[in-house]
Amino acid sequence: MLDIIGIGLGPFNLSLAALLANQPNINSKFFEQKEGFNWHKSMILPHTTLQVPFLADLVTLIDPTSTYTFLNYLHSQHRLLKFYFLEDYAIYRKEYNHYCQWVAGQLGSLVFDAPVINVAFITENDGFEVTVCEQGKNQTYTAKNIVIGTGSQPTLPPFLQQIAKQAPHRCMHTADYSTNFDLSIIRRSDRLTKVLIIGSGQSSAEVYRSLFDQQLDENNDAKFQLDWMTRSTGFFPMEYSPLGIEHFSPTYINYFHNLKTATKAKVVSKQDLLHKGISFATITDIYHKLYERSIANQQTHSIILSNCELLDAQLNNTSNDTLNNTPNDTRNDDTINVTLRQHEQDKQFTAEYDCVIAGTGYRDGLPPCLDTLLPTIEYDEFGQPQVNRNYTLGYRSHLDNSGNGGKIFVQNQETHSHGVGAGDLGLGAYRAGCIVNQLVGKQVYNTEALKIFQNFGVESGDIK
Repeated sequence: MLDIIGIGLGPFNLSLAALLANQPNINSKFFEQKEGFNWHKSMILPHTTLQVPFLADLVTLIDPTSTYTFLNYLHSQHRLLKFYFLEDYAIYRKEYNHYCQWVAGQLGSLVFDAPVINVAFITENDGFEVTVCEQGKNQTYTAKNIVIGTGSQPTLPPFLQQIAKQAPHRCMHTADYSTNFDLSIIRRSDRLTKVLIIGSGQSSAEVYRSLFDQQLDENNDAKFQLDWMTRSTGFFPMEYSPLGIEHFSPTYINYFHNLKTATKAKVVSKQDLLHKGISFATITDIYHKLYERSIANQQTHSIILSNCELLDAQLNNTSNDTLNNTPNDTRNDDTINVTLRQHEQDKQFTAEYDCVIAGTGYRDGLPPCLDTLLPTIEYDEFGQPQVNRNYTLGYRSHLDNSGNGGKIFVQNQETHSHGVGAGDLGLGAYRAGCIVNQLVGKQVYNTEALKIFQNFGVESGDIK
C-alpha cells in the first residue's frame, strides 16, 4: 500500500512530489491524464510572465536548500549569470513551464497519460482503492491517503458554453485562445472581421495584447476590429503593494480559516483585485501600444468599454451541422449576436461579432473520479466541501478523520475555506510542506518560518 496517491499534476502536486523525493520512507505515486507536464499551455503567449517573483517556485519558500529550486534549474541550464544580469524578479511563463518540466523529468513517482477513473474507500479509515487507466488498461492501486491536485477549471456562462461546443473557433475561453483562435476560419470577405474579448483579468489583457499585435497587415491596414469589454467598473491593476500581498501568507490563512462561513464568502467577494486584476506592467504596455498606433490621429480599430455585462449571446448559423450539434467553423457568414448592458447608464445594446473570447474565470470543483466518495464528504451551508486547516476534506460524522490513514488532501480547492491564496504559486510550497509533515508524522519543514508584519485579527490582550 502506498502512503499517498496524487491525482493531477499541476505545479502544486508537482511541488509535493518534489518535496517527497527527499523522504525515502514515504511511498507515493502521482497520476496525470495528460501526456506530459504543461502548465496553462494555451496561455504561454509571447512576452508573458508570472505575476509572482521567481522565489515562488516549487520548493524555495519552504525548502531553499532543495535541488529543485528555480535557481538550481538556471544553474543546470547554464543561464544563472544571464538571469542575474536580467535583474528582474518576474520570470517568463515559458521558462517557468520548462523549469517544471525539468523537475518532473527527475521524479520517478510521476505517471503521465494515466487518468484516474475512480477512487473508493477500502474501509472507513484504512485508505483508498484507486483505479487508473494506464496504456489503455485499468490498474488498481491502494493508498493510505490521496491528494487532489486537478486545479480549477475554465468556466463560461451557459449561453457561451453552447456556442463554444458548436463553434469552438468562434467562441472560447481565454484558456483555449492559442489553441482555438484561427483568423483564417473567422475572417470575412464582405466586411471587417470583428473580435470581442470579455473580462478585465490578466488573461483577458494578455489575449487583447496578443491580438493587438496581430491586428495590422504589412500595409498597416486592420485585418480585424478588436473590442474589449468588462462588467467591472474599470480595467484596474492587481493590488501588488507589500502590505496588500501579505494576504498570501500562512498568517492570513490562519485568520481567514477561523472566520464564520458566511463572513468568508463576503470577504472573498470583495478581494478581486488581490488576484483578478491586471498587472501594472501589462496595462502600461497595452496603453503604450494604443498610444503609438494613434499617432497622427490614426484609428486604433479597437473599442474598450467597462461597466458592460454580457447578458446573452446567440450563434447565427443556419447549417444542418449546428442543428445536429456538430462543430462547424467553416462558414464565413456565421456570426455571434451579443446582448450587453451598461450598468451605470442602464442601457442595453446588441452587437455582432465573428469571434468571442471570454475571460470569465475558473471554478473549483472535485474531479469526477471522486463521485463515489462525495456522499461521505462534509459540506458547509453554501454547499462547498469542508476543508480543514490542515488541507484535508472533512468527513461526515459517522466517519473518523482523526487517524493517520484515509485522508483526502486538496490543493487549490480551498479558496472558500482558506482565502485568496489557495491558487497562488507563492503558497504552493508551504501547503505541500504542511502535507509532507503530516505524512511523515513530524516537522520536516518549518511551516512557522514564513512570518509577516501584519496582524489581521484582534486577539484578547493584543492591544492595550
